[in-house]
Amino acid sequence: MSPEDLTGFIYKSHAAALQLAQIPTQERDSLLLELAEAIKKHKNAILEANTLDLESSRDMAVPELVLEWLKLTPERLNHAIECLKQLSSLPDPLTLHVGINGYQRVPLGVVAFVYEGFPQLGVIAAGMCLKVGNTIILKGGNEGTYTQEAIAMIARDVLIAKGFPEACITSIPKGVALKELIVQEKYLRLVIPYGRPSFVQQVSKQATVSALPTSMGNCYLYLAASGDLNLAKEIILNSRKGDPDAVNAIEKVIVHQSWLDRGFGDWMAGLKKQGLVVRGCTETTTYFRQFLEEIHSDETDKPSQALIDKSIDLEDVWGHPYLDETIAIKVVQDTEDAIAWINQYSSGHADVLLTDSLSERDRFVCRINSSTIFVNAHSRFTRCAKVGDNGNVKIALGMSSLKTRGASRYPGMIDIYALTTTKQVLTSSWVK
Repeated sequence: MSPEDLTGFIYKSHAAALQLAQIPTQERDSLLLELAEAIKKHKNAILEANTLDLESSRDMAVPELVLEWLKLTPERLNHAIECLKQLSSLPDPLTLHVGINGYQRVPLGVVAFVYEGFPQLGVIAAGMCLKVGNTIILKGGNEGTYTQEAIAMIARDVLIAKGFPEACITSIPKGVALKELIVQEKYLRLVIPYGRPSFVQQVSKQATVSALPTSMGNCYLYLAASGDLNLAKEIILNSRKGDPDAVNAIEKVIVHQSWLDRGFGDWMAGLKKQGLVVRGCTETTTYFRQFLEEIHSDETDKPSQALIDKSIDLEDVWGHPYLDETIAIKVVQDTEDAIAWINQYSSGHADVLLTDSLSERDRFVCRINSSTIFVNAHSRFTRCAKVGDNGNVKIALGMSSLKTRGASRYPGMIDIYALTTTKQVLTSSWVK
């Protein structure tokens, strides 16, 4: 496809977006339900296409992590279907009241979702865009070609049957390089990259259109002196249960030094028993080896090397996600040290504080440079979750950071509001 042909392809999505924005909310919601039912009806065909992708990917030297993301189980597909149904029931964010002088929320237009693995996220992203009147262009990796085409064909049939423009949901044609897509400034309004940090960073740097980078892993937890060890363990384990991607996984733990005299060794041993690979700073490693030597003083074979995996003091290790079962622990002197360390090395999309001190909480919240801060609360990320006491549903594609280029536009949860913008309406006082 030549650059002119690609521009024409995206123009069709642009023209469809102009039409979609004029279609009543009720009809767009009905379309979401129809799409959910169609995907449910053709679930086996989608899973068969995914099996072909998995078999082909083994010959393409696709990383194991991406293969796990690519795997589309019935449960993962059912979750995407449920997200579409819940989206249809959410209030329309475009119906905000506009006064004499005020702002009106409007669709962005054409959104490109580029991703590694995660075929079900294409479904969720498409549903979120349709909800607010955007059209979407899907660009998955070569490893997911068959699955993406199967989903796109199902979506096309639903769009035609419901009288919507076919270009509301499209899959980028074969042979189009990603770098060619993300520079189409004339009609493309936003690109959302999703995948490994290196992939997200590459897309964000090369894109000349607005980019909304996603973040995954490398979340920090600070266990203050007045915190709770048991709650810390519970939060760490719970944060890693996201399927298939633990977006808010706690991978780094900052511990106040006072815990070294209060059951810290047993606590780390407990993390090991849960299957985590524990690493630590020099002080953490030295402490844990001494702890193991004491409790196994009568044994000739001391298991210190087996239970503390590696001392890490290299700075780049603390600033990058593991995206596996590894967790790193660092001991600090006080809260000021914890804040400075987290601000320097956290990915900046979700961090956790455990404390019973109000003043410490306020200081931490004010100074931590993260888009979402959890205080004495679980950080686990769920794309379709009930929030608040009234049972409201929150649908989110992922998380964005305060620290990445472009994220200042809409940091935090990438929900349906993140896929809109606002225009200001100014009315003269003489208009009746």
